[in-house]
Amino acid sequence: METTRVFSAQTEAELWRQVAADMARETDLLEYSAQLNLGGYQLLLDIDIDLGGGFEGGYEFTTLTAAVPDNVALRFVLHEQDLLHELGKLLGTEDVELGVQDIDDAFIIRTNDPAALQTLFASPDIHDTLLKYHECRLSLGPASTDGDAALQLSFSKDAGVVEPAQLQEIGHMLFYLLRQIAPLPTAAPTL
Repeated sequence: METTRVFSAQTEAELWRQVAADMARETDLLEYSAQLNLGGYQLLLDIDIDLGGGFEGGYEFTTLTAAVPDNVALRFVLHEQDLLHELGKLLGTEDVELGVQDIDDAFIIRTNDPAALQTLFASPDIHDTLLKYHECRLSLGPASTDGDAALQLSFSKDAGVVEPAQLQEIGHMLFYLLRQIAPLPTAAPTL
């Protein structure tokens, strides 16, 4: 089992410099876990690559997750639009359209608040990152189907994303989304 590294910084640039330096020291990035702390927010990064062997195929995935306070009302799921999901749409699966053509074309979208989601994805950085990594699943909802499951923001991709620059782009998107959906309280001035 891989140990979880912990990185903390005041800026995203410094945080990702730490991660990039650590990843560069690794000779084998088949398993990599890190806790990324930035300005009161925390992302958990997990990369798992199994090359398989013999008759069994391998697998690979990358996930970034963050806990979200229970008082956040927004819920959404975006995942790649492919032939299987297009068939589901024809059979009646609900798909929300945000009115942003390239996002609507790239993803199957479900949400309880389309207007809030459209506002969230209006940022050019977020829009471009979503399209660049469209073969993903991005969600905000319960971590499991358990009734007491905590909310989490989650990005997952069925590929081992091991390039620090790519992880930084995805991480930037998630930190931005966290700041928008769960702003931290500002400290009251001391007298």
